[in-house]
Amino acid sequence: MMRIVSFFVMAFVCLCAHCQVVDDIYGDVASTEQSQGDVRAERKAQQQRLKSLNDSVAHNRAALALQRRQWVLLADRVTMPTAYTVHNLNENANFVFQQGDQAMVQVAFNQVDPGLNGLGGVTLDGRAMGPKFKQSDKGELYYSFHISGSNVDAEVFVTVYQDSNQAQAIVTPTFGPGQFTLYGKLVPYRK
Repeated sequence: MMRIVSFFVMAFVCLCAHCQVVDDIYGDVASTEQSQGDVRAERKAQQQRLKSLNDSVAHNRAALALQRRQWVLLADRVTMPTAYTVHNLNENANFVFQQGDQAMVQVAFNQVDPGLNGLGGVTLDGRAMGPKFKQSDKGELYYSFHISGSNVDAEVFVTVYQDSNQAQAIVTPTFGPGQFTLYGKLVPYRK
């Protein structure tokens, strides 16, 4: 009888020990998963704060560049008057820039037809006149000027979106239709 009781006690002790081991193993996994989730959430929050800080710095640089009249909008997308949008453009060939009183608007689509500028688009090079700068309460930047070239004149309206250097430039020729919009990043102009 004593053997049977000791057998059951021994089996009960082994079962309790086994349950404790299983609980330790899965308990550690659960706490590890929870701590990994916390680490991921913290990392994501930190990346979000860093992106927000970088966007804020880029926005401030864009505002300073506009005020100094030393900027370039590197366009990666252009919308034409027919509401046709050309994506993934070469930023080196599609831009609006101002350096003091000198300004240029260039659009190049790399088409079969070389266009007016030999790049499949249009180039307007001339003097920038009457620049106006304004900042909204929400933080958007508005900048406009008139560009007078040898063949054509145009009005240029630039909007830099809040908390970033993402911008759009609406170019409207003074004679005839043909308004188009360039989208991209506005950065300080460097020689």
